[in-house]
Order: sequence, then structure tokens, then C-alpha cells
Amino acid sequence: MDKSSFLMVERGNPYERGDVIALTKPITVLGRKGQHFDPDIAFDNIFVSRQHAALLYRNGKFSIKDLNSKHGTFVNQERLAPHDEISLQHGDTIVLAGDLIVLSFSILSMDETMDITPLIKQLAAVEASGGLRLNPFKQELVYGEDVCAFSEKEYKCMELLVNHQGQFVSKDQLKVYIWPERSYGTDEVPDVSSEELNALIYRVRKKTRGILDIESIRGKGYILQTQEE
Repeated sequence: MDKSSFLMVERGNPYERGDVIALTKPITVLGRKGQHFDPDIAFDNIFVSRQHAALLYRNGKFSIKDLNSKHGTFVNQERLAPHDEISLQHGDTIVLAGDLIVLSFSILSMDETMDITPLIKQLAAVEASGGLRLNPFKQELVYGEDVCAFSEKEYKCMELLVNHQGQFVSKDQLKVYIWPERSYGTDEVPDVSSEELNALIYRVRKKTRGILDIESIRGKGYILQTQEE
């Protein structure tokens, strides 16, 4: 082929923001690894189906097909119906399971040099709603003149909450996002104790006191708001 196609990761464990995944097969399955199935591109997230979606290469073009996923496949904010297939264009955004997995589809001619602008935008401080900015390089949260620095786990916690600002985030979502390296139990959630998660939330709350409000919801999860909201 005189062109190469790939996915650039914006969000999706175990990949890092800015990772590039080359698409070299006629069929590439996106999903979650299981005991009897290993997708071509596997994400560590319990809200991603085992066989969530497939990228199909035919006649020199790529398309994406939802494989009857539980939480949906979205292209440019439009949800695909189960088993629906849509052609992909350069720059299309692919989202799995709400917005827990965010990918960008790109096509590059072999004679071209990859445009670094999208990568810079992703790796630079990411501005979220409410004036919050995340800096993945320094593992910092910036809000106005306030700067909060975090450890690796604290930053991942903050990243998930900020990316879902004003929305409920369950404890299971946090465990999957923050501790993907842990062994998984029968409930397909990493083996993380309530005490460990509570201690992490306590440290994050302490560092963001006066800036953010991390509200507990009936012991099941959290909602992040800025102090002005």
C-alpha cells in the first residue's frame, strides 16, 4: 500500500496518550482481553466489551463496525447501531464505552511526514470544562493561578474525574483506570481494597481543597465539581 493507517490514542489503558497503533490487518478487533479471547487491540476497561468493534479494510479503505457492544461505538459523536458499519475518514474520532476509550483515525501517505500538531495538542496541557487544565508531562492540575502536583496514581484519579467533570464515576471505573496492572477478580475489577481507594481519594481531596469538590455518592462513586459550581 502507498498509504498507512493508524489509530492515535487520546485515552485508553493500557496505552498512553499519544501512542500510535498501526493498522496492518484486513480485520482488526477492538475489545477487552478475556480468558478465551484476545482482541487485536485490547483495552483494560470493564466497560469495553470482549469483542467491541472491528476495523475493516476493503478496497483501499477502512471502515468500523460495532460488534453488538454493550456500551456502544461512536464515530464523531454519532453512535453506531449494533452491527452497523461506517466508512472512516482521516481525522475521525472513535469512542468506545461512553468516552472511556478515545481514538483518532489517521491516514498517512508513505511520502508524507506525520503532522505533529494533533500530537502536541494531545500531549500539552489539556483544558477541560470549567477552566481546569491537566498537564500529563508534569502530572499537574492547573486552575487559574492554582497548581496541584500529583503522584502517578493520584494524577490518574484526577484525570478520570476531570474528564468526567459533573458526571458520576463509579469506584469500579476508578479501580480499572488507576490500577490496570492488578490482578482481576471474578467481578472483572482489579483487586483494590476500599481502604486503598479511600486513601487515594483523601490525598487528592487534600491537594485540591479550596479548588475542587469531590462529592461521594452513596458510597458507590464520586462526582467532581469546581468550587464555583
